[in-house]
Amino acid sequence: MAVKTRDSSAGDWGWDGDELHPTRKASSTDIEQIRLMQAEVEVLAGPDIGTRANLAGGSLIVGSGPNSDLRLRDPEVSRRHLEIVAEPNGVQLTDLNSMNGTVFNGARVGRLLFQQDAMFTVGSTTLGLRVGSEPTEIPVSPRSQFGQAVGASVAMRHVFALLEHAAQTDVTVLLEGDSGTGKDILATSLHEESQRREGPFVVVDCAALPEALVESELFGHERGAFTGAVNSHAGAFEQASGGTLFLDEVGELVASVQPKLLRALENRSFRRVGGSRKITVDVRVVAATNRGLAGAVRSGLFRQDLYYRLSVLKVRVPPLTERRRDIPALAELFLRRLRGSADVVPPELIELLASYAWPGNARELRNVIERFATFNTADPNLLFDQPQGAASDSMGLNTASLMGLPYHEAKRELLDVYHRSVLPKIVERAGSVPAAATHLGLPKASLYRMLKQLKTE
Repeated sequence: MAVKTRDSSAGDWGWDGDELHPTRKASSTDIEQIRLMQAEVEVLAGPDIGTRANLAGGSLIVGSGPNSDLRLRDPEVSRRHLEIVAEPNGVQLTDLNSMNGTVFNGARVGRLLFQQDAMFTVGSTTLGLRVGSEPTEIPVSPRSQFGQAVGASVAMRHVFALLEHAAQTDVTVLLEGDSGTGKDILATSLHEESQRREGPFVVVDCAALPEALVESELFGHERGAFTGAVNSHAGAFEQASGGTLFLDEVGELVASVQPKLLRALENRSFRRVGGSRKITVDVRVVAATNRGLAGAVRSGLFRQDLYYRLSVLKVRVPPLTERRRDIPALAELFLRRLRGSADVVPPELIELLASYAWPGNARELRNVIERFATFNTADPNLLFDQPQGAASDSMGLNTASLMGLPYHEAKRELLDVYHRSVLPKIVERAGSVPAAATHLGLPKASLYRMLKQLKTE
């Protein structure tokens, strides 16, 4: 799609697939519409029977991981098992290199386009896909940049359209997406595009706060309120008055503070720790999380009423694998910021970037470009944290990403990688399945079953 342009004095930059161009800001009347088929997925058999999910934003991830739109408890389902994407002429299902595959009509499939209702299986779970009879329209922005965020893909321009609407109001926004997708950049950009741009932008990293200090950091405290409180302190809500308060990783907020945050959001007023005076503030709240809060609510880890208060407008930030069209633009933007010149990313590097799995999303892409700027080579052994061969695994082992997961989620991810990458090598080294089973201390039948599941990988 062509980018509408105006004089470069506008100062906003976008990407049209070849180079960066100045782009104008969009008003609500400029928002375009794309017609896409809609669908609903329902669990027909399995541990989560009766659970449903809609393709509300044009795409849906099914898996056992915390960021899945349809999260399944089936132990045979990978963390990111499959993706369902609405297209103008149907609904496309893509298996995301899952451990046990996606089965349709008795055969394992990689990618299919459905134009009518269908049933398919993941692990021991049967899913029903109901395809709408008529397409629906979803908004996309004509811009390829929103504040500091760059993206010409439909997925990102849909995000931009939602945030452009939000920028015209003080609605509370919840940004959900994997680590490294740029939620902090979008939050900053929303502030810069809003009428609060001249006010403060205050960031609170909820995951980094000690439990004993969370309430004080959010709401402040009076002198002598607790040991070490030698002076009065204005919390983040007070500091952000007149501007925007960004609650990063809000899903990690301790349970004891959640009801107090709910009251502050509802009333825009609170009391400092150890204080009696009610303080009223004028603040816009933007929250972000790399875990699905709806799933955390179902698990009892997050208050449902607080979730609803935070997600007045919920925006799903797509991973880099869903917006590959944006990779060249982002790579060139990162390179120009580093070198301060009109350097072009070489074609051989673009080819490498396009084939990589990007477990660390845009943040990892920025790191790769920093290494390229340092070494000036497209050698994948220098640029990537893991070998390119491992990049083809949608769940390539990335120990940094495991640190943000609950124990059982991390264990499942490690086990998936072990089954896929290690078991076949052990069998090859042992010379036979019985010998490998003896080495592993497993029944032969169990090892045969595991290998059968991997056979079509």
